[in-house]
Amino acid sequence: MNNSRMIGSKVIFIIMLFSYAVQGQHDEQRAAATIQVKEMIHFYNDKNISEYVDYLLPAYFGNNKKAKDDLIEMWNQILKNDTDKFELKKLLYLTKSNNKFQSLFEISFRDKRKSFIAGVSDNQGKEWKFSQSMNNNIQFDQILEYIPDYDISFSSYIDPDFGKRINYNIGDIISPFNYSDIYGNEISSESTKDDIIVLNFWGTWCAPCIKEIPELNLLVDKFKNENVNFIAPAVSTSKENLMKIFLPKHPFSYNIVLIKGDEYQITSFPTHIVINQNKEVINIIRGYSKENIKKLEYSIEKAL
Repeated sequence: MNNSRMIGSKVIFIIMLFSYAVQGQHDEQRAAATIQVKEMIHFYNDKNISEYVDYLLPAYFGNNKKAKDDLIEMWNQILKNDTDKFELKKLLYLTKSNNKFQSLFEISFRDKRKSFIAGVSDNQGKEWKFSQSMNNNIQFDQILEYIPDYDISFSSYIDPDFGKRINYNIGDIISPFNYSDIYGNEISSESTKDDIIVLNFWGTWCAPCIKEIPELNLLVDKFKNENVNFIAPAVSTSKENLMKIFLPKHPFSYNIVLIKGDEYQITSFPTHIVINQNKEVINIIRGYSKENIKKLEYSIEKAL
């Protein structure tokens, strides 16, 4: 055998040894992650919430004892009459990313629908922390809120549409749009070209969204003589439900349009987006509070 072939064989042998070593190491991490997620699921199914919460990512309570105690109390209240159980299906994937081992498990929950649990270890896979269960309708952006450095490759298992949705960022110029409201009126980029646009992503199933409607109606009334177009994209409802059931009880002065939530990168409701006359996003306000309504009002005034 000539030297070049001998050298090539040695290189291949070294690569194989390295691959086996990495595979062996990852086998250890897989075993540890699987054992610990099983323990977490066991505590949940037994409604031992104080033990269950110990396995959760600190992002849920910020390493704050009071916040952790409040979380335990909340879960105890939610689950006191709950007989549903998690069932571990399989470890979908494990990788090392950003100097942390990360994992994704498939579980089933309630009506046997597919759900997921994400895991992270920052000490070489010896100890793991996990997310709460996430159903198969979750957007990957929601996971990144709790695990900002979670490997993007996991999105192919959880959310194949990640990165393809309509997204809003402060400073961006919005894409052209064409809506039809629940009364059949067209609302488009052309018809609103001289307007400030205020979007309110909401749902009839969202208690904070419903609570803020009277205050939003006051804003519509305040700016009725200005070039401000208030549009309320509604998620997961129907025109019939809105017209016959919801609006007679909760009059809403925004121009209501129906959208498919999966087409938008909106992860919390309500979400308010203020767009100036140049069609530039100038503010994004998530959630309801008196302070947020004031922020919304100030953003509209600033855009005029």
